[in-house]
Amino acid sequence: MKEYVEKIKKIFQGEKGLRLIVILGLTGMALILFSSFPSKKESQKQQNKTAVFSADNSPAADQYRISLEKRLTELLSKMDGIGKAEVMITLSGSAEQIYAEEVRSSKSDHSDQKEATYVITKSGGNESALVSETRYPAVIGAVILCSSGDRAVIREKVSRAVSTALGIPASSVFVGKSGTY
Repeated sequence: MKEYVEKIKKIFQGEKGLRLIVILGLTGMALILFSSFPSKKESQKQQNKTAVFSADNSPAADQYRISLEKRLTELLSKMDGIGKAEVMITLSGSAEQIYAEEVRSSKSDHSDQKEATYVITKSGGNESALVSETRYPAVIGAVILCSSGDRAVIREKVSRAVSTALGIPASSVFVGKSGTY
């Protein structure tokens, strides 16, 4: 064991040894640096996994918001003492469509490879990616105007109902009296 230690000490002594240490250190740092860069395949896989459709005024988000407003208006109109109600809901963003992927994997002795491609459907001569899931944006607020919105009891009742129905805090719900202009 002492022989090996002595041989290693001899290799690293002097100017040649210092150069060898510097070269090994720089090589190690370069390998660490290059290993942090994703390969082209890895970055493409990451883009495929997070490929979503998102637009500020997406029709899916608008339909979702309109549907919520309509259902909430119907619910509030059935509550005692509310009268006619108008509802406006605010969403946190837009809808996202997640596309279906077909994943193929192959294994060999030294590596596992996975390849993902979008599932394409044909309809009437048009090709499009198959949507596997649509994620709707979260509701972040609501404004309710009703004919008896000036009464504290009604405001509390409406606020609690809307908060519960939409899963948002009561502080994100405004209830007021509707006016005629």
